Amino acid sequence: MGMDIVSFLKTNEAFGGLSNMSGEFPIAVNGVRVLTSEHLYQALKFPDHPDVQKSILSKPSPIHCKMAAKSKVNREKVRKDWEEVQLEVMEFCLKVKLLWHWVKFGKLLRAAEGKEIVEISSKRDTYWGKVKSDDGLLGENHLGRLLMKLRDELLGECNEHLRIVSPPEHLNLRFLGEEIRVKDRRDHLRQVGTSTSAQVNEVRP
Repeated sequence: MGMDIVSFLKTNEAFGGLSNMSGEFPIAVNGVRVLTSEHLYQALKFPDHPDVQKSILSKPSPIHCKMAAKSKVNREKVRKDWEEVQLEVMEFCLKVKLLWHWVKFGKLLRAAEGKEIVEISSKRDTYWGKVKSDDGLLGENHLGRLLMKLRDELLGECNEHLRIVSPPEHLNLRFLGEEIRVKDRRDHLRQVGTSTSAQVNEVRP
């Protein structure tokens, strides 16, 4: 592994928090607590089935929620255009994660500045990550690419737009029978910042 790559496989590694499986970044959607960004991603496969979403969201771990989403009984309920929209849905989930963990998740993204972010797949998944082979790392690494895109936006001149997350309308994302509401946290850090600290100053606009 060269110095120019930041990779993660397990959630307990230095950059493990970049994984959707990390339990350290709970989020909320429409006021409902969601344990991990993986729970949200898997639930969004079923916009017309709030009951399936509910059972996915109730699973104690991201592995269990993934298994529930892939189960035979649920497989045919996945939205028909999932393959076309999955990248945009994943990007939305990552933005929600950053919105709720501006300092902690932001810090991980910033620490990967200028480096290629790669998810090492243990399951031979060459779509979201890369797999180790005799020729090095092979795969499309779509999760890594989305994380790099988000990091570059965060490090950009103005990252204020990342403090407002609205689901792209054309995706028709539904959550437990409702449209997902826009979440605006632009004032949140300023309020947190009343007891100012170096950490808050670092992330303040």
